[in-house]
Amino acid sequence: MHTTESKNEHLEVKNSQASAIPQILITPDRSAREEIEETEETKSQMKNSKHTFCPPQGILNVIITNGVTLSMIWCIMWSCSGSEALPGGNLFGLLIIFYSAFLGGKLLEIIRIPSVPPLPPLLGMLLAGFIIRNIPFISDHVRVQTKWSSTLRNTALTVILIRAGLGLDPQALKTLKKVCLRLSMGPCLMEACSAAFFSHFIMKFPWHWGFLLG
Repeated sequence: MHTTESKNEHLEVKNSQASAIPQILITPDRSAREEIEETEETKSQMKNSKHTFCPPQGILNVIITNGVTLSMIWCIMWSCSGSEALPGGNLFGLLIIFYSAFLGGKLLEIIRIPSVPPLPPLLGMLLAGFIIRNIPFISDHVRVQTKWSSTLRNTALTVILIRAGLGLDPQALKTLKKVCLRLSMGPCLMEACSAAFFSHFIMKFPWHWGFLLG
């Protein structure tokens, strides 16, 4: 009796294993097919979404986001400061200068001239400021008072010098300290002496005035 029962149990185990093996083999194939179908569906959805503008994607999304951000910032500034955020005010001028510099830098990043290295974004920012300052219609409405501009200029110079100082390598300065001293003192002394010389003999300034000018 025990032998027959053990044989029956052994046969049942074999049958269960044999039935489980095809299921194990089938399920990966089904999952792979389902994944392929999902990827094909997502690809078709992405293709359809690229041809539609709702919701916006890519460059259009960036343009709309930046435009809405600019308008919201201007509305907040106008509600808080009043006339300063209107054309001719200081805050309006700063906002226009900031976004013009940002756009100028992005445009120079996009522009690629063959056989020319990539242009730095800072050049585009400088060109944007030059255009705003020298076009009459724009310069009449985009103005910043001298107190504001001088304070911001000094702040920007301070930030630039601090970042330049933090970017120096102390070990390299120790190894090249003589070269650093020559490069820092030599051009300054030559410029001061040449300015004093030319101002004394051409403009008839006294020597101490010439050195002060240098």
